Amino acid sequence: MYQFIKYIVLAFAVSLSLISCKEKQGNKIKVGFSQAMTTDDWRKQMNSSIKIEASLRPEVDLTIKDANNNVNKQIEDIEKFISNKVDVIIVSPIQSKPLTAVVEKSIKAGIPVLVVDRKIEGENYTAYLGADNIEIGRIGARYIISHSKGTGKIIEITGANGSSPAYERSLGFNQIINENKRFSIVKTIQGDWEKESVKEPLKIALQQNPDVEYIFAHNDRMALSAWETAKTLGLENKIKFIGVDALNSVNGGIELVKNGVLDGTILYPTGGNEALKLALKIYNKESISKNNILNTIVIDKNNAEIIENQMDKVDQRASCNRIATRGH
Repeated sequence: MYQFIKYIVLAFAVSLSLISCKEKQGNKIKVGFSQAMTTDDWRKQMNSSIKIEASLRPEVDLTIKDANNNVNKQIEDIEKFISNKVDVIIVSPIQSKPLTAVVEKSIKAGIPVLVVDRKIEGENYTAYLGADNIEIGRIGARYIISHSKGTGKIIEITGANGSSPAYERSLGFNQIINENKRFSIVKTIQGDWEKESVKEPLKIALQQNPDVEYIFAHNDRMALSAWETAKTLGLENKIKFIGVDALNSVNGGIELVKNGVLDGTILYPTGGNEALKLALKIYNKESISKNNILNTIVIDKNNAEIIENQMDKVDQRASCNRIATRGH
């Protein structure tokens, strides 16, 4: 009997010590997430993913601030996180340069910062999480080179000026295309990630270059807009369209590939759940890499259905886990 009581007391003590490790002096671990904007499905999926992960971790108090694509508001949001003394800040910067100072301020205040998706200038942050955007540009270029059977003329549609993914994707794409003399980028259109930024400049470019073989857009929304614009000129079946993101949603990249709108899309994981996991590792002072790169893959007609089924299963498991956690 004595041994049994001793075992119970010991188990209780161990459970208390585990709780104290996970929760900061009885309080929850405060994680502040500064989201650039939520105007598109990719970022909505990122938010959903990080919320699901937080719901599975009762020790976490997650606060998400939406900057609504306003740099000044994002700076204010991060300033509030600093003044509220959160334990870890996660930030997806709208632009690289303007967010650098406030991230550095957080580091100086002793609050670690995990930068996701887009980078700041320099490396004065705790860690970065995201796909390799230079490699995404290279993958897009290699796909075009290996599948081309036509003129080799290309139009590139970039993301917003000042964002690191746009700069890096273009860098990687141009690097590979410029190595092959049969291919040429006849026009680069400055987009802003949204559909409307594409239509007018692309219409003019296509009227001047009706023999373009490929259009590479830095995300699937702009790629869809490019297809719609080409359709108004009767060119949608003569041009092949490549995008980036590969969301498994209505009008997402995978559906667009299955429907024959896009020739291919390059997976750009949102990394929401991985971001929270990494933030907690940072909080617990575990050893982590400075750069944490998410895997990517080209999705075309050959593997779209397989990838879609895999993503559906992952979503179902996450949903079941969340329900089970609520049940407890």
